[in-house]
Parts: sequence; C-alpha cells; structure tokens
Amino acid sequence: MMYVLLYKKSKNKGKINVKKLHGIVCANITPMDANGDLDVTSLERLVHHMAQSGIHGVYPTGTNGEGHLLRQEERHEICNRVIQSNQGRMAAFIQCATMQWDETMDNIRFACQAGADGVGVMTPTFYKADETVIVDYYNEACAAADHKPVYIYNIAKYTNNDVSVKAFAEIIDSNENAVGIKYSNSDIARIQDYLRAPQKRKAEALIGADSLILSALAAGCVGEVSGPACVFPKRYITVFHAFQEGQYDLALEMQNRIVACSRSIKSIPQIPAIKAMLKMLGIIDNDTCRRPFRKLTLEEYRMLDNVLNTYLKES
Repeated sequence: MMYVLLYKKSKNKGKINVKKLHGIVCANITPMDANGDLDVTSLERLVHHMAQSGIHGVYPTGTNGEGHLLRQEERHEICNRVIQSNQGRMAAFIQCATMQWDETMDNIRFACQAGADGVGVMTPTFYKADETVIVDYYNEACAAADHKPVYIYNIAKYTNNDVSVKAFAEIIDSNENAVGIKYSNSDIARIQDYLRAPQKRKAEALIGADSLILSALAAGCVGEVSGPACVFPKRYITVFHAFQEGQYDLALEMQNRIVACSRSIKSIPQIPAIKAMLKMLGIIDNDTCRRPFRKLTLEEYRMLDNVLNTYLKES
C-alpha cells in the first residue's frame, strides 16, 4: 500500500515549519521503571516501534503521556529523547501545557529550540477561562513557538475549558503559525464549524476519538490522534490510507474492529492498559503508572492478553 506524505508544505511564505500533523498520530505513553521514574531506554524503543509501524506523527507528554504528572525536567528530557530517537521519521509535536501558564510557555520555547516540528497546547486546566483568556493564552503560545506550528488541544471534559468556535477563528486568523485543532470530543458538527469559521486562513483539524476516525475524515479532518494506535497500528493506519484511496469498505471494516476492541476493554483504565499491552509486546520493560492510576488486576491482564492475541493473529 502506498503511503501518503507525512506532511504538507505550507503555502505561507513566512518561517513556518513545513511539517504538520496528518494521518495517524500517536499520543504516546511515558514509559517508567518499577519505581515510577522515566525509562528513557523503553521510550526510545517505543519511538522506533511507532516509526517502523508506519505511524505518521508522535505526540508525547499529553493526556496519555501522563503530562500533568510529570515534573518540568522530565518533560524536557522526554522532549529531547523523542526528537533524537525519532530522527525525523515521524512528525514530532510536543504537547506543552501544564497547570502553570508560564511553565507552558517555557515548554513551548524549549520544544521548538530542541528541534520539535511544532507543538500542541492544551487549554488551561481546572480553573474556568473565558474567551478573552483563551485567545490571550494561544496568542502567547503562538509567539513562544517562534513561527513553528501550534495546534490547539481541546479536551474540555477533562480541562473544564472549551474552545468556542468564535475563539478558535480569532486565534487562527490572528496567528500565521496557528495551524488547527486536536478536538477530543464526539461532536462532528463542531469540527465542521471549526473548519468553516476562520475568515483569513484555512485551518486543519484532527479528531481525538478512536471510534470516530472514519466519520471525522469524511467531515474534513486530516487525521486522528490516538493512544492505542501504538498497540494496534495496522488497524488505525489502514483506516486512514483506505479512506484516502477510496477503499471505503476496508476503512469501515478496520474502524469497526477498533470500536469492538475499545468496547471490549472499556472497563480497564486506558493508560495502564496501553502500557500493559506494550509490555506484553516487549516494547517497554514495565507498565508502571503514577498515582492516581492503579495496578491492573489479573483478570484485566487476561482481557488485554486476549484482545492483543486477536490482533496479532489478524495481522
């Protein structure tokens, strides 16, 4: 199967970096050792696994990366290791938001100076921010990125802050390096509203919901950001490429398998589940997560083993 380009060249004449997020982007986990410290060796293996599997983009230190549970120096170490081990094979975008506004801006500057292709920035978290604050926040983020692409990351069910269509349009129209949005919700109509809203520039969108990849692509999204994609890469990549090539029956078949798999293990906490399956595959050494995540039960491990074996036979 012929793969499409991992990035598109920008039509802007400024200094905007040419790589963008497209296709299947992995919101990868953060490997940790048995004590809960960073396991950089496993992280490097994970990055290599994703690149070899055909994943189009790597997106560390976000929700699946336990970003809010990491210290600032750990986030910087992960950023450096991902960029170095990736060696340009995938688009490398670093999720930079923390609970602290100034730390977020520092992370953006660090990632861009370290060689990231661009950044993703989650909205302010927990404390309510109105439209004025949201616009100011992303204007500052775009300035901190120094012309490298910035993606708004809207996961309102966890952050308590939604990015309105009006605010999104203002951010895109005011910043030449504001590329688009990663939208982690199930409202396909909202995605279409986002894409239509900017008046001066074209925006892009990626869905952050595994069950809606095919629907989102049909609605105009350029890809999907997924945590489980690093465990089941063939299913996710096939959905994207089959859709691009007009093989809609194949795309639907893979989408249905993704949904069935997700529902079969829905009762298991997702981040510990991803780590457990990556450990079963020999890609990372431990499945340790930081609190408040708990250890999985023996029955949960058996359930994960079953879905993983089904996938491996299918592949």
